Amino acid sequence: MKEKKQDRRVRKTRHQLRQGLAKLMLQKSVKEITVKELTELVDMNRGTFYLHYKDIYDMVEKIEMDIMEEFQQIFAAKLDHVMLESPFPLFVEIYAYLAENADLCAAFLGKNGDMAFVEKMKAMVQGKCLHSLKTKYENTDPNKFEWFSAFVVGGHLGLIQKWLDTGMREEPEEMAALAVEMVMSGARFLE
Repeated sequence: MKEKKQDRRVRKTRHQLRQGLAKLMLQKSVKEITVKELTELVDMNRGTFYLHYKDIYDMVEKIEMDIMEEFQQIFAAKLDHVMLESPFPLFVEIYAYLAENADLCAAFLGKNGDMAFVEKMKAMVQGKCLHSLKTKYENTDPNKFEWFSAFVVGGHLGLIQKWLDTGMREEPEEMAALAVEMVMSGARFLE
């Protein structure tokens, strides 16, 4: 029973640190953020920070790994059979995740985010999502499919960033429907 309390406290501490980091990343680059500044923002002792992370870069790396893992779980749960029919359920899951983690996603995908992380996310989306579409359009010229892939992934990232930047006024389902419409319109290029 004591372990569950400790787990809850650990989760709460990490959540506070993550939110503080996201807030700071919306204002400045990671290299400008100090542990002292972060812990003061979230009203926490620096020693508590060091129980969880070596430094700010370690924290960023662990958060990025968590985000990647969570996206991989979303893809694993919805992918192949759904993408062949319609990507809508997958896109709803993605936008729901983004809405639940808006501050963190806006920070990590924003101007002060890690571009290497953004590239990893794009590669994962290309590898996971577009694999199913490639099966559907197996007779398409591979070069043409590469162009389509770059367009879809880059465009979708732009759509996500715009949605986050404009305060997410639309519901995840609305954004998913918009994304599906754009992807399917673009898929006509492959026919």
